[in-house]
Amino acid sequence: MEKNHFVNQKNPACPECGCNHLYKKKDFNQALGCLVILIGAIFVPITYGLSLVVVFLFDLLLYRRVKDSIECYKCRAEFKNVDVPKHLEDFDHHVAEMYEKY
Repeated sequence: MEKNHFVNQKNPACPECGCNHLYKKKDFNQALGCLVILIGAIFVPITYGLSLVVVFLFDLLLYRRVKDSIECYKCRAEFKNVDVPKHLEDFDHHVAEMYEKY
């Protein structure tokens, strides 16, 4: 898929299933993020809470440097290394509930 596939469309649809409900998210391993927070929390008694400040600054740095990816609510297809349209919104729990399968 070309990098500008989503940017050139006013209301982009998922190439996999055709769904028009897409959202942007950070392309980052959540387990690694939880591990960083856990390490910061473990060192709180030793550092008198300063480890949480360090973890916060590290997290802020990662947040600004990590690129966004696009994911489809319906089929959960994830599109990485694409240009994300500015109007694409973050994850919305209400929209996700509409696509939950029981």
